[in-house]
Amino acid sequence: MTMEAAPIQYGTEEHKQLFCRQFIDSHKPFEPEDLPWPELSQEVIDKLAGFPIWDYAIHTERQVFNKLTAYAKEIEDPLLKEAMALQAYEEGRHADILRYFLNRYGIPFKEIPDKRLPSNLEWCFMTTGTGECIDSFFAFGFIQVSKSTEDYPLELIEAMEPIVQEEARHILFIQNWLYYQRYTRSFLVQPFHFLLTMYAFLNSGISRLMEMKDLGGSAFTAQATQYESSSGLNAKGFIELCLKENRRRLAPYDKRLARPKLIPRVMGMVRHAL
Repeated sequence: MTMEAAPIQYGTEEHKQLFCRQFIDSHKPFEPEDLPWPELSQEVIDKLAGFPIWDYAIHTERQVFNKLTAYAKEIEDPLLKEAMALQAYEEGRHADILRYFLNRYGIPFKEIPDKRLPSNLEWCFMTTGTGECIDSFFAFGFIQVSKSTEDYPLELIEAMEPIVQEEARHILFIQNWLYYQRYTRSFLVQPFHFLLTMYAFLNSGISRLMEMKDLGGSAFTAQATQYESSSGLNAKGFIELCLKENRRRLAPYDKRLARPKLIPRVMGMVRHAL
């Protein structure tokens, strides 16, 4: 019988070593052109070109790269600095992958100029990280829905698989970074850090709603309706799928590491209310 490793105390040196080394050691080196890009029909390319997100998606990933690169330079702890710099690199690679994907299939896009970096880079990473926890929860479900329908070629979805799994690694690192930051503080300060984290989630959620509106809310509503029609899933079924996929994506990693809990719990309550 295999014995499970003893739990760790968050905010300790052991905790830092575990979540940083897990992140660094699970990194997979590859270039955008190394992914198994399939041939696509013009119909599929036209459908992809109709999405209003590409300019924004590349800009967002590039901005995250810039923010995390700058923040990594501020970190004094060598291991945390290495892990943060690696996450910055992977975010930058996501931008490169999107750019390569669009160029390969002749999908037009515009490069949005980089924004000026904020002064408080730690808060910037908190809001970026909590936003990534929100995005990934739903993205895991959407990817699985896409695999079960014929809306897009399975080969294209499989080509994106390494990127999707990287997002699972990212949110695992983010959640443990949040706990490490909280529990290395004094007992009296920890509740304030918790409230700050909740505010970061709220800020990220509102920002995403505003961004969706700016990008064309009707287009996203139409896409959601199409997914519901082709997959046979209603809102409750989709939330259940997201919860299942969230657990599956994070299952391969050390069980002692903290998993993101807020979004799964909130959406679990929404599911029960439906």
